[in-house]
Amino acid sequence: MTALVAYATHSGATRTLAETLVGALTEQGVDCALVDLAEAPDPAGYDAVVLGSGVRIESVEKSASSWAKKYESTLAAKPFAFFSCSGGAANPAKREHSKATDGLLKDLSLTPVAVANFPGWVLMDRIPLHERVMLKSMRTPVGDFRDLDAVAAWGREIAPLLKG
Repeated sequence: MTALVAYATHSGATRTLAETLVGALTEQGVDCALVDLAEAPDPAGYDAVVLGSGVRIESVEKSASSWAKKYESTLAAKPFAFFSCSGGAANPAKREHSKATDGLLKDLSLTPVAVANFPGWVLMDRIPLHERVMLKSMRTPVGDFRDLDAVAAWGREIAPLLKG
């Protein structure tokens, strides 16, 4: 079985989570293709799909929501999982529910086999100036909050769900 692990990232944090996820899934016997959504992958040739997106200002990346909407019927016909990556998820209260994740899934007719919201990073040198100003005004914590062990654990947890 082959799973597509597709991701949308702006600063690169989501890509690092997707890479970690692919490693964990591969250890569990799931062959994976890791593809940036900028390459417009077609999910039709895969047995399962995991979509990951960075969160920017309470929304998933536009490329992730557009891609999921375009391939909604294809995704609905196979095991589908979703994860988000945001600096805000560093707050444990925001890991269970993310406004961005909930909004995306509400707009789609999909029932994922698994959903996770992982902390990413807030690195000001990787963020456009207008967003830096806003984040500073909101007193957003700055740093690398990724928990790659948690991502790998989630990969081990969802592997059987993706296999069907």
